[in-house]
Order: sequence, then structure tokens, then C-alpha cells
Amino acid sequence: MPNDILNKVAANSDKLVSLIQKENRVGFIYNIDYDDALVLTNDRWKQEVGGVPQNAFLIATLINPDSYANTSEFEQEVILLRVNGSCKLPQDDDIIRTKLDSIQNKTATFSAEQPDVITQNVLQYSGLKCRVLGTFYMKKQDLQLGSDIENFSSSMTQVVYLPKGEALKTIVNYVDPIRAKKSNEDFKKMGINGEVEPFEIGTVRYTSSDRLQRKDRSALVPVFIQPADFLARRTAVLGMTRTGKSNMVKQTVSVVKKVSRDANLQIGQLIFDINGEYANANKQDNGAISDIFEKDCVRYRMMKTEGFKNLLNNFYERISEGFSIICDQIKNDGNASSGDIQNFMTMSFDEPDPKDVGLHNRWLLKSAIYRCLLYRAEYDLKVKDNYCVLFAASKGVRDIVKEAVQSKFRKPNDSETKEDYQRELDKWYLSWYKITLVNDKMGLIKMPISKACEWFLKVREINKINPILSTSGDDWLNGDCKAMLNMLAQSNDKDQYIRGYRILINAKEFHSCDRDDKEVYGEIYKQLQDGKIVILDLSVGIAKMRDRISSDLARYIFTTSMNTFTEGKNPPHIMIYIEEAHNLIGKGMPLTEMWPRIAKEGAKYKIGLVYATQEVSSVHPNILSNTENWFVSHLNSENEIKELDKFYDFADFHKSLLRAQDVGFTRVKTLSSSFVVPVQINKFDPEEWRNK
Repeated sequence: MPNDILNKVAANSDKLVSLIQKENRVGFIYNIDYDDALVLTNDRWKQEVGGVPQNAFLIATLINPDSYANTSEFEQEVILLRVNGSCKLPQDDDIIRTKLDSIQNKTATFSAEQPDVITQNVLQYSGLKCRVLGTFYMKKQDLQLGSDIENFSSSMTQVVYLPKGEALKTIVNYVDPIRAKKSNEDFKKMGINGEVEPFEIGTVRYTSSDRLQRKDRSALVPVFIQPADFLARRTAVLGMTRTGKSNMVKQTVSVVKKVSRDANLQIGQLIFDINGEYANANKQDNGAISDIFEKDCVRYRMMKTEGFKNLLNNFYERISEGFSIICDQIKNDGNASSGDIQNFMTMSFDEPDPKDVGLHNRWLLKSAIYRCLLYRAEYDLKVKDNYCVLFAASKGVRDIVKEAVQSKFRKPNDSETKEDYQRELDKWYLSWYKITLVNDKMGLIKMPISKACEWFLKVREINKINPILSTSGDDWLNGDCKAMLNMLAQSNDKDQYIRGYRILINAKEFHSCDRDDKEVYGEIYKQLQDGKIVILDLSVGIAKMRDRISSDLARYIFTTSMNTFTEGKNPPHIMIYIEEAHNLIGKGMPLTEMWPRIAKEGAKYKIGLVYATQEVSSVHPNILSNTENWFVSHLNSENEIKELDKFYDFADFHKSLLRAQDVGFTRVKTLSSSFVVPVQINKFDPEEWRNK
């Protein structure tokens, strides 16, 4: 068979040759090593291809696509390059002098005078500095990409091309055959036997200036992502506010939902919605995830709201978080006028170490009085009649109270002994307050909260007459307790009226007695098992409460899935999304904390994590180092970009990330890709997803 026919057959069948587009030649390599290549280019060549932007992909090869059959085995490769900037040619100093002479000799601002042809030819040459990204070659009829080069030749001049169209599409969407096979195997293990199509996230975009390379919208090169890259993986979405982070997260949620639906595979998705933009529609985004997937979406909120399930605290059980909310409401209402209320707002209800018995007992007493304040302010109780408070009161304190209430008891009979009367008095006292002595030695007693309110009010009356209670039992009734007793009685030390417990009323909307945390978390986990999209609207409420709920729920999900796995069963597929991630997974967290553990071990238990933030440096380093997928848009801080430079080849985009503020202009690195690709992310279209 003649060589020209062999060449045509080879060129048409060989995927390697298809990368080479003769019409897109831009220069020649004149110097190369294992890491970098210097390219000689020409103004005319650059003009013919529509310019060579910084960060553009180039390919270099010795292959002549018209005579591929004559190409030696040694030359059958295509080197992938990325333009990092310009480089100085040996003759550049002479060229600059020539240009200066020409400018200085100009007689008019706009002159038609041009240098002679030979001089013009010399002047239009320049150099490009490129990073070596890898080598394309053929192996067993498959196109392979190595992430380096095996050899470089100083004597042979490789031709450099700017890939476009199908060639560029092949490059930016390349997936290693071994990884592609592994993805298919993973899907089969999930019960998905058919092909799972990659999804388009955007089109190739090299620079902020968008005039030449992308002027023909029909020729834009799509960039695709493999769905398998996200399931049980870590994904970072990084960038400043309003640069497209939420847009990317919405795309991901929608695609995962589509894969789940098409493959009949239950994949639960949990969104920690810090700003409320996924749970609530807004004009800017023309729809929320909760609207688009209304039938498959469940919303939770930290206050009672129509259309939302309850994610509220039980203030009787979660004392510290509830107290913080109450203090915030008091500040907002401007009601902190009296000294007792100001004292109340400076208190702490964090539980001390139970081993410190004295300190822990004082905490029990203070907590019991605080619960009585809640009760007086009519905070709901699930089982009001049976709810009891536990606190410590020594025998001396109990005897003082008992003696003070003796006047309510009958007079002694002449026929009964003093001991019989005292036993009946004690029995009456215990019955009247329904006191249960839990531990006489430690002075622990328990009583219904309604009776506890009466008991503490009686204690306050006694203490005003006989301050011995303030010193009985190791400063039993300290300043914090006395301030709360004044609030309980709505009267200060001078017997003047104060609003007291009524200042707690405005925070009631943040309290719920309906369910405890474990019940809510179990309900959420079951919905995730069923493939629902669960959105936690955390835009309402205080940060401390938000952090506690997020951490506890994450711990519940991780622990439940881990236990399922260790029992030899398959845990459900769960994707977790975190907006403003620096608020939840800060870099100061110990590795034993839940979020670092999810990042490091979650994949084993089929838990994927997608986190979005504008503060790269604030994210826990363990999470960053375990992240497989990256979507990075504009960052306005050198420090943040320097942190990003530590990962993959993001250092190539250092200047671009700092300068380009275009919405959706993102640098993408996924598990399946071997290098970072600059992409203009498609805008999330709610109507498009509603119709799918």
C-alpha cells in the first residue's frame, strides 16, 4: 500500500495525530528541559490563530501528520504545554534598540511608515515560556497521558501548535483509561450497570479579556466532569463573594440528583445553608434548590417557620446555646437596664468538670434556677407535670427552708411525741414540694419544676431576712443565683419592680420542646438514606448554636455510617455541602474533631464533602490535603493564593486569580484530570433543571 494511503489511514485512526492541527502552528521549541520549554513565536503566527493567551494550552511534537507512517517510534509523542508568560530572546536587546530608533525618528503620531521587510521580520519574533504538563502517546490503541516527559532532545526542533475545537476538547476532557475503568467498576458496585455520562460544567476560558479566543460562541470548547469524581470525595469551591461559588454548588447538587434519578440510586444530599440561599428563592438567582426539587427536598430551620421542619433547641436541655440566644434578643430589644439583668447577661452556663464536685454543684444550682426562669416565662415543656430539676442543697440549707415553712403545717397534738410530729412534718415537707433526695451526702435533690419555682422564691424570702443562706454550704447562694432569684420574683434587692423573667419571652420562638437532638438527627439520616435533599437553613440563629448543630449532626452521620460499615453492611451514599466553610471547619481544629475526620475517613463510609469558602488559609490543612476536586475563582489576597500555590499546578494561575474578577471564571482540577483547566462555568439555570 502506498505511503500516502498509509499516512491517511494512520492520521484518521490515530487519536494522537488528531491533536495536531497544522493550521494552528504558533512556533517552535528552541529550548526544553523536564519542567519548562521556551518557544519561539511570531506576530503573524499568533495573529493567524487569534492570539496566544497566557495560560493557554499548547502542544509540541516532531510528528508530521501528513507522513505519520514515516515517524519513528521515538518521535511518536505530543508534549502538552501551558503558556506561563514571555521569555527573553538573545536578540531582544538589539530589537529594543531598533524599536527605540524607529519611534524617535517618527515625524507624526500616526505614521504609515514601516520598517523594511527584513527588519520587520526580525522585530515580530518573540519568546514564550511554557510549563511542561505531560506527554500524550498511544498504548494498546488507547491515548495515554503521562504527567511528565521521559526525554528531551536539544538537537531536534519540535513544532508548537495551539489546539482548538476537537483537539482542545480531547485535551481538557482527557480521562486516564485505567481511572475510567475504575469509575465504571465503582458504579457497578453501586448497582449502576449502564454508562454514566459526564456532565458539562462550562467552556474553556484562558483570560479575563474575552474578545478573540471566544468571539465565535459556536466554537467554544465544552469542559466535562465525571460524576464519579464527586461521590465519596472531597471538593473545594474557593473564591470571593459573588464570583460563582454558590452557582457551582447548585450545579453539583443538581447533577448528583440527576445521576441518582437516572441510575435509580439513592444518594442523599445535606446542605448546611449558612446564608439561606438554597432553602429560599431570591430574585438574583431566579429560584432555589428547594423550589427546583420540591418533591425531593426537605427544609429545616432554627425557628418555627411554615414550610420548614423544626431544628430548634430545647432551651431546658441545651442551656448554653439557649442562653446565648436569649442574651442576643435582650441586647436587640434594649431591655438590659437593671443591674440584675446586666449581671444575668454576663453569666456562663458551661458545665464544669463533674470531678470538681463543689464547682459542679454550684453549676447545678444555677442551672436549676435558670430553668425556673424559663418555666415562669412559659417556655413549653413536653411533659410539664413530670419535668424535674436537679440541684445541690446541703442539709443545713434544707433545714432552714423546712423551718421557715413550718407555719403552714398543723399544730402538734398533745398526744403525740415530738419525734412523731417531726417525722410527719418531714413527710409533709417532702410531699408538699415532692422533694426526692437523690444523694444525701452530696446534697442532691430533685423536684418538679413548678414546685422548684415556689421553693426558690421561698429561699429568696428567707435569705432577705436571714442571709445565712449566702454562706451555708460553701457560698451556696452566690451573686449569680441571687440575681436570678430577683428576676424570678420580678423584684430587686430594694423591692423595686423589674421585668425579670419577662425579658426572656421574646426568645421563645427559638425554643422547641417537641423533639430532642437524636430524634431530629435520626429523622434527617433516614431522609438521606431515601435520597432526599436536606437543607439546613442556618441563616437564622446565633453562630454558637449553628456550630453546635452542624458539628453534632455531622458526628451523628459519620458515626452511624461507620457503624453500618463495621457491621458488614453498605452505608448510604451521602453528599455534604458546606457554605462559608471557614465558619465550621477552621484550621485550629484538632484532627480528632468531626470535620477533619470526615475529610480524611468519610470516603470509606461513602460520605462526600463539598465545602465553599473565600478563605483558603482558614480551612483545616488536613481537609485541604485530602481534597480531590478544586474549583477556584478570584481571590483578592496574596496570602490566600500563596496557600493555594501549594496544591497541584495552581501556582501557574497566581497572577490570574488575583487580577481576574469575572463571575464564573474558574480554575478546575478534578480527580480524573491530570492538570488544572481554566473554565467559564455555565450559569445555573433553574428552568433548565425543572424540565429535566
